Amino acid sequence: MAVMELQPNEQCVIRVVEGALIDKSCIANFPQKVLQIFADDPNWNQLLEVQVPFSQIKEIQKAMIKHYEGPSPWYMDGWLANDRDTVICAFGADDGEGGRIYVFKRDDKKTYQEITDYAISKDIPKEQIDFL
Repeated sequence: MAVMELQPNEQCVIRVVEGALIDKSCIANFPQKVLQIFADDPNWNQLLEVQVPFSQIKEIQKAMIKHYEGPSPWYMDGWLANDRDTVICAFGADDGEGGRIYVFKRDDKKTYQEITDYAISKDIPKEQIDFL
């Protein structure tokens, strides 16, 4: 797995479904904007783009365990604030492994395939694995 290391203070832009969070305070103090409102499913609320330091990703993962149906974990994705070619994909803490985090270059198709395989193994539909 070609996963890159990031410094805790490196700024990341992540996309997360608000309804996936059992405690929204983990993102409350960070810049955010609404990307999409899910009018057809009020449980999901909205898709947010939030800028956080990399160290905050684990806190968000801990809060990202609210399920409405099925056993599959939620995931968030994004990029480094100063480098859109560095991609971040993080699964909720209830993924069975404490919340996997992948950081890789956008053109690293092998790692993207590993993430896709992992997500499918966790019952996330392939059409939802669309973060590239």
